[in-house]
Amino acid sequence: MLKACWRNFLYILDHKINVLVECWKEGLYIQGIIHDWSKFSPKEFFPYAKKFFYTGEKSAEDELKWKHAWLHHQHKNKHHWEYWVVDPNNKQALPMPRKYMIEMVCDWRSFSRKWGRKVKDSTLDLTDKILLHPDTKKELEIIMRNKRGDDTKVIS
Repeated sequence: MLKACWRNFLYILDHKINVLVECWKEGLYIQGIIHDWSKFSPKEFFPYAKKFFYTGEKSAEDELKWKHAWLHHQHKNKHHWEYWVVDPNNKQALPMPRKYMIEMVCDWRSFSRKWGRKVKDSTLDLTDKILLHPDTKKELEIIMRNKRGDDTKVIS
């Protein structure tokens, strides 16, 4: 399990660096630094390490601990859209402040930094996959449209 913890630690640092770069491009300096800080908490760290990096046997209890850790993560980090959902059955969410929307996009974009490819438009199709307040959805679509425009600009 020690090796799994080490690998998880390195993964978190790598992810945080990638998000930091994206956040700093947007002027979100503090958010870039504190992004996903909760992943270092024991409640999240050990279940994540076991889920993603442990090669031994995993029990149903381990899976349940990971689900609790993921729920904890979503509810502790305002850049997750799930943080803002107040009634999933009736599809109600609170408006998400712009700085957290941008951090969410930076989080998404960090994966393209990690894996060396752009995040595909289809990945960011918001209509059926995530639950947002209508105003948040409109604003996020504008942010995404502007980001796509930035990505296609040619620097001369």
